[in-house]
Amino acid sequence: MHEYAFVSVAIQRRRDGTSLERDYREIIREHAASGWVFVQAIPFETDAQPRLDLVFARKVRK
Repeated sequence: MHEYAFVSVAIQRRRDGTSLERDYREIIREHAASGWVFVQAIPFETDAQPRLDLVFARKVRK
């Protein structure tokens, strides 16, 4: 059985394009150090408050 964690990173719109509120690589490294495996990034760019959801998984420890 697995457990999942979701981290939302805000997308900031600018005149010259978009940028993330935090560096996604740093978030992935932090979670990997705690035993999480990065699964997928899901962009929600067209929402009123655009964001990128990072999905992590790990086996449940009994």
